[in-house]
Amino acid sequence: MTKSYSAEILEAQQRTIRFGLTCPEISSTCERLLTPERHEQFPYAVRDAVGDLGLEAVVAQCLSLHWRLKEPLEEFFGVPILYTIGYVHTPPSYMFRQSESDLLRLLQTGIQGPQLNIHAWLTLPSAEIIDLSLPTSFAVVNKMKDGLGGVIAAHADELNHGLRYHPMLLGEDYLRRIGALVEFNTYGI
Repeated sequence: MTKSYSAEILEAQQRTIRFGLTCPEISSTCERLLTPERHEQFPYAVRDAVGDLGLEAVVAQCLSLHWRLKEPLEEFFGVPILYTIGYVHTPPSYMFRQSESDLLRLLQTGIQGPQLNIHAWLTLPSAEIIDLSLPTSFAVVNKMKDGLGGVIAAHADELNHGLRYHPMLLGEDYLRRIGALVEFNTYGI
């Protein structure tokens, strides 16, 4: 049986603390926050927060994009949102998969180059996730028109086609410690 996303979030919280990182508090609710009304207003909230996003602002920019959107979307939803680092299962393969030992090694050595094989998204207290970069990045890498400008915004346990998000760490402290937040500053963050 597959673990629930909420159970994986709790494991990510424990891992974050075990790594000696600052861990944000987790709040939870059973109430769905991604209502039809919110889905309708969502593109405008994103545009108001970061402007119109071109491909260059989305493709391979998950770390900075979701960091920039965290606070404005907290205001939009009226709840604290978790900046979530992890990997994604897109059957039959995994994207951005890092083991706990891989993450710990990176924490000890820091980033060594411009490429960083991790993924980030936002998690609402309802275990709903928001990922504005994966569909477009996937479409560009695979030279597909389907998916460009796409957004994943749904309950993490109810995604289609076997898609599954696996949180590994919570908050931005990991990125600061490995040297990735320095890169964010070049993008105005």
